[in-house]
Amino acid sequence: MYIIHVRTMLDFRRIINKNPSRDCCVTTFAKEIGETCRMESKDMLWGSRICHLVPARLTTAWLMSEDPLMLIAGDGYRATEVRDKAFALQEEALANLRGNRKLTKAKMGDALAAIKPTADHTKVVAMILYALKKIQTVCFDMESKAMWSVPEDFRAWNNGLKTLWVDARCETMLEGGGPNFARWISNRQDDGWTIEWPVADGSLEEIKARAQGLGLHPRPAELGAKVKKEDWAKALGRAEAIQKLIAN
Repeated sequence: MYIIHVRTMLDFRRIINKNPSRDCCVTTFAKEIGETCRMESKDMLWGSRICHLVPARLTTAWLMSEDPLMLIAGDGYRATEVRDKAFALQEEALANLRGNRKLTKAKMGDALAAIKPTADHTKVVAMILYALKKIQTVCFDMESKAMWSVPEDFRAWNNGLKTLWVDARCETMLEGGGPNFARWISNRQDDGWTIEWPVADGSLEEIKARAQGLGLHPRPAELGAKVKKEDWAKALGRAEAIQKLIAN
C-alpha cells in the first residue's frame, strides 16, 4: 500500500509539473474583476452599457453599484441581499427620516417591502436613497418618452454625487454613472420627451427682473393671450435649471 501511495504521489507531482499554470495563483477578488465578469449583455444606450437587474427594483441597482459581488453573483444571492439590505435601509429610514410628509412610515415600509414595486414605490425608494446616502436617481421610459429624477428640481442636481440610471420598470440600469445629465436632458427635450422643468418662485416683479436679466422673453400659453406670471415662472425656472446644470 505504501509503494502504491508513493507512485500515486509521484505521478500526481509529474502532472502538476506539466501544468503551464502551476506557478499562478488565483487572482484576488476586486471590483475590477467583478466588472469584467458581469452581464454578458453588450447592449449600449446613450454611451453606457446596459446591465439587467434581478430582482427588478431600484435597491438592486443601488447594491450592484456598491457591492462587487452583486455583479457576478447568482439570482438567489442577489435576491437575499436585496431583501436584507432593503430591511436594513427601512430601519435606517424610520430612525432618521421623521417629519417628512413625502416619506411617511407607511410609504417607506410599503415601498421597500413591495414584491412588485410600482412607479410610486420606486420614487419613494429614490427619495430615501437621496436623503440617507446622497445618491441621485434618473428613471427613464423609452416608450412614453418621459422621465423623472431625484432630486426633482434640476437646480439641486450635483454631478459630484453618484447617480443611478434605471428604466421605468427597473429591469435595467446604465453602468458607470450614466451619461452627462445636462447634455442628456437637453437631447431628450429636443427629441420631444416630457420634461418637468422647475418653476421659479417669487413675486411677478422679482421673476420678471430675473428673467429679463437672462434675456428671456416668454410666450403665453395660448396664442394671442397676455403673458402671465406662470409663463414667466416656467421660463425662468427652466433657464435657471439649465444654467445650474451647465455650471455643474
